[in-house]
Amino acid sequence: MPYAIRFAREEDVPQLAEIEKEAFPTNWPATPFRRDLSRESISLLVVYTLPEEDNPPPPEPDLPAGDAEQPRGLAGLLARIFRGRNHRQANRGPAEFIAGYVSTSYMTDEAHVTGIAVRGLHRGNGLGELLLMSAIELAMRKNSRVVTLEVRVSNRVAQSLYTKYGFNQAGLRKGYYTDNHEDAYIMTTAPISSLEYGEKFRTLEQSYRQRRGYAAISLG
Repeated sequence: MPYAIRFAREEDVPQLAEIEKEAFPTNWPATPFRRDLSRESISLLVVYTLPEEDNPPPPEPDLPAGDAEQPRGLAGLLARIFRGRNHRQANRGPAEFIAGYVSTSYMTDEAHVTGIAVRGLHRGNGLGELLLMSAIELAMRKNSRVVTLEVRVSNRVAQSLYTKYGFNQAGLRKGYYTDNHEDAYIMTTAPISSLEYGEKFRTLEQSYRQRRGYAAISLG
């Protein structure tokens, strides 16, 4: 099943609430998604199922260095999502089925990922990784210096994914989670504008594309 990423819309709020309730049943108070959509300091991206007939065409071959006029990969797709955002808001069709979301808060030079959630039936398809990649790409476009997040000390699977994308443990929040007072690791990236991080990120993006297909990382 193909998937795509876009900015969340107001009509997505009921589905966002469903996903949060399934993924974080003890989370209280619930995230005010409708309010967050109106805040410039917060971004909400959703991954949704894409009808087979709407699959984007295969990606064009990479151009030789210096010949490309537009950024490729997630960067180019995000550029198009920004350019076409207002047009799509006025010409959108029926609400798609939302499979997951990522929420990010921007504070000075830091992008803080506050939540990543995927519906249970859609887990195992790389959507958590896709959402994380998209959040990092958007943070790059917003000129954030680093990306940070919290993760349960017991959640080794999530920690492995974050480490893969250059997050390192930077601290500990004692009793951070209200349901069982579990501690949280604070994880942060190196500067995401650095050449070293950029090369690592593009390598991971290309690997994801090869494993999951072009449709899976379509942000338009």
